Amino acid sequence: MLPLALFLALAGCLPTDIDTGDKHDDTGAEGDADTDTDADTDLGDLPVVEDADAYCLFNDSSTQYYYWIVQCTADDPQGADTLAEFSDEWKHAVTVRTTEGSEIASYELICDGDGDCTGTFYQDDHGVSCASASSYIFAFVVYDQDGNASEAFEVVGREG
Repeated sequence: MLPLALFLALAGCLPTDIDTGDKHDDTGAEGDADTDTDADTDLGDLPVVEDADAYCLFNDSSTQYYYWIVQCTADDPQGADTLAEFSDEWKHAVTVRTTEGSEIASYELICDGDGDCTGTFYQDDHGVSCASASSYIFAFVVYDQDGNASEAFEVVGREG
């Protein structure tokens, strides 16, 4: 006895067109309607911080002071040049917190068209002491021109 599908095909009762993936409904309308309305972002669309560093230096010129240099290298699936622009709503930033988790401050980073992002701040701005550099965690986040944020890339501070 032949399987039912084979019997129907031989009898000419099954359609012979190939399924193209189009969705059909009872009204005869065609199309691939996506009814997913949540705001999830595909992780493949997000910018990424690839490497980062945060270190403290002493300026020994006529005015002596300690200052931090924070820098990272970032990229975006649409190209690193999409990281150079930002608005008041979203800015590239590095957030400083203690190793215990207390947030101390957040500082702006400026990214160029090659994905190199930098910033500086004085140790005295918020008490991020160079003498205890390794007791701070620096979390780098960059945005692309669409406002997508990267995952935070964390490094421990160091003396330079």
